[in-house]
Amino acid sequence: MTRVLEVGPPMSLFRLPSLLCVVLALAAGCQRPASPAPEAQARRIVSLSPSVTETLFALGAGAEIVGVSDYTALPQGTPALPRVGTTFAPNFEAIAKLKPTLLVDQQVKQAPAESLSALAPLKVLPWTSLPEVVESVKELGRLSGREPQATALAEKLNQTLSRPAPKDAPRVLLVLGDTAGTLSEVWYMKRASLHGAALEAAGARNAVAEDVTGPPNLSLEGVIALDPDAVLVLISAPSLDAAKQAQLLAPWKQLTGLRAAREDRVRLVTGPDVQSTGPAILDVVERLRAALGTLPSAR
Repeated sequence: MTRVLEVGPPMSLFRLPSLLCVVLALAAGCQRPASPAPEAQARRIVSLSPSVTETLFALGAGAEIVGVSDYTALPQGTPALPRVGTTFAPNFEAIAKLKPTLLVDQQVKQAPAESLSALAPLKVLPWTSLPEVVESVKELGRLSGREPQATALAEKLNQTLSRPAPKDAPRVLLVLGDTAGTLSEVWYMKRASLHGAALEAAGARNAVAEDVTGPPNLSLEGVIALDPDAVLVLISAPSLDAAKQAQLLAPWKQLTGLRAAREDRVRLVTGPDVQSTGPAILDVVERLRAALGTLPSAR
């Protein structure tokens, strides 16, 4: 019996498309389009430090901030943001609801860092002296993807605030004031603080020359004993009329044992950001310099 063989299409015809695809794939012609890489997760930053928040806005990262400290003053025209407590008393529930990808705060003793780190990655930044702030600004640039802006800001801060005052510059006590105008004790800016650097950059020596480890406050008797050439009082307020300024200066003028009071060498330094330790400190230097320029000549 004759056996009939069924003959199909040559094997090469089946293989041709595959072989052709391999060849063309090597020339990037037959390969399937690559799937687009997944987009990086959008940053959702919660900042518990007004100074850190101010810096993030200065770097252009304001749109990534989803929650701020209760005491944060947002830039003019910025939409309201949820308030999530403070460094010492964070609102854990409010923070969790915002689903942050990053929590940032400045280094403060007794802050509940461990509890916060359970909610999201936490970065705690040292923010007291000029070298610390310069490095922390750079770190914020890395965290927010804005390293060039952070480098520029850090260099400006360092250049502006690292200028020492002349050796014969007036001895000035730089103090924190408030709009209530009470004067039972005096809280002053330490020489090694950011405001201490701003005072020197403005052309004055800090009347408290030594580095103090305890709380920076003095009794009124201590102020008189210190005998500064001048006193500059930082008042965090947009503007004050003449009557309000006189009201705030009155307690100082009553300190007749204080030479700076007797010689009319007490000045108010006002502005919404004069107590800031963020980038607004650059403007504080100019305000301090302007206030020093209004003082009569020292003895």
